[in-house]
Amino acid sequence: MSSSEEQEPRKRGLPAVHAARDARAAGKARYPSVKFWGYSGLILAVGAILNWKWSNNEVESARQALMARQRATTIELGPRWFPVRDKIEHWTTELAGEPGAEIIDRDALKSWDFRDKAGIYLRLRVQDAKTPESIRAGAKDSLRDAFTSCLMHTANPNPTAGAECKRTRDCPSGEFCNEQDHCSKLAQPFNLREGYRAMRDLTDDWIHEVQDASTDLRLRALVGGFDDAVRDDIPRVVEVLQRAQYLLVVLDEDVPGMALPGADAGPSAAAEAIQAAAHLARVGVWRLSDGKQVLRLRREAGGQLLGATPSVDAEVLASRARQANSCALALEVRNAMGDTSAGSVPGQ
Repeated sequence: MSSSEEQEPRKRGLPAVHAARDARAAGKARYPSVKFWGYSGLILAVGAILNWKWSNNEVESARQALMARQRATTIELGPRWFPVRDKIEHWTTELAGEPGAEIIDRDALKSWDFRDKAGIYLRLRVQDAKTPESIRAGAKDSLRDAFTSCLMHTANPNPTAGAECKRTRDCPSGEFCNEQDHCSKLAQPFNLREGYRAMRDLTDDWIHEVQDASTDLRLRALVGGFDDAVRDDIPRVVEVLQRAQYLLVVLDEDVPGMALPGADAGPSAAAEAIQAAAHLARVGVWRLSDGKQVLRLRREAGGQLLGATPSVDAEVLASRARQANSCALALEVRNAMGDTSAGSVPGQ
């Protein structure tokens, strides 16, 4: 072995690596070449395009599968919902157009007292009942209230007594997630708000929402909502429609000169403000089997609160006023029907 070989240590690794290291140290190749970056950018761009196309294909495939399921559901269940919905909206717009002559069919009511039967209930402002579109929008704020409690014979569960829920599958068997977001047994009359909410997945608005969904996350949310509707909500509405014997509609008239809350106060603020004041309301009852209107009234909803003190919270006072006025309206209807058991407004 020569003395030069003894002085030069043996290099480990590939010679090309050492050559590149020596070139960088000598300043000959400090950065990768332009060609290297060009090829790298091209590879990244092609990869991004392929990934984008793959993601779009996945979203589009899921969208088409969801739309196919929706079409099949609409074909199967739509005939059980759309004719009833259209009939209800037609009657409601007629009542909103003109109060009309008073109708109290006592003979029909004597043999067919709707108050102890299964039915459908809808309460709106007159202004929200002029067209089918406004009815569908306004129904989102329709709640079962003291009017039905003071009018009907059926005993209903406390709507807030059950566990809180976000969807019906959160509730025990035999219960559903009601308009108060609590698990509850089915109450009578059935609030049409729940019908519109459950059947929304069969509407053009829902179809447009699916068509506009551009991300997998948004589409998954729509799929989950559709699964819940098909599994729990739509069958329940169909069952209610099959059992329902009447439609009960209450339309609250605005109070002349009364300043109402703006849209920024919430969608139901104006309706609640009217119901808290003495006002006129229109009441209609139709028999679903033959479309016969057995009741059409226009009465004042105005109850007198007793024992209210200025120290009570304003929202509590407003709630009590709504209950008293709604119950007073129910008693007016009962008196008009010839119900001799109608007494004073509870809670006065």
